[in-house]
Amino acid sequence: MLGFHFTRFDPDEDAKSKFEKLLDLFMQLLTYTSGDVGEALQWMNQLDREYQLTNEEYGMGDFIDDLKDKGFITDDEGKNEIKITPKTEQGIRKRSLEEIFGKLKKTKSGDHQTFKPPERKEVFNRLSVFLTSRLSAGD
Repeated sequence: MLGFHFTRFDPDEDAKSKFEKLLDLFMQLLTYTSGDVGEALQWMNQLDREYQLTNEEYGMGDFIDDLKDKGFITDDEGKNEIKITPKTEQGIRKRSLEEIFGKLKKTKSGDHQTFKPPERKEVFNRLSVFLTSRLSAGD
């Protein structure tokens, strides 16, 4: 018999690693802070204190070390600040595009009207017909 089979919800079924979960949040915060790594990490620390995003096994320090090791952020020794890398910039752009266009689906081809401006040749032909008719009417 066909039907539904209900099971208990398991939040760990998605099985993203702690780093991946924190990276998702970090990238979102980078978008809100216009790429300011320091501010994004401050927000993450505050959210961690409120919602226990990390645990004893994997903390914010481990996350920052992993970000550096995996090439998402770098230390700018001259200015004494942390900056995002081109890899992170590309990730932000990719996530933004997926957020905007990710839910779009291809539809069947339909008989719908689209506005298409006339080509130059067509405009020139119409103009020459109009001018010819005006000139011949004047004779």
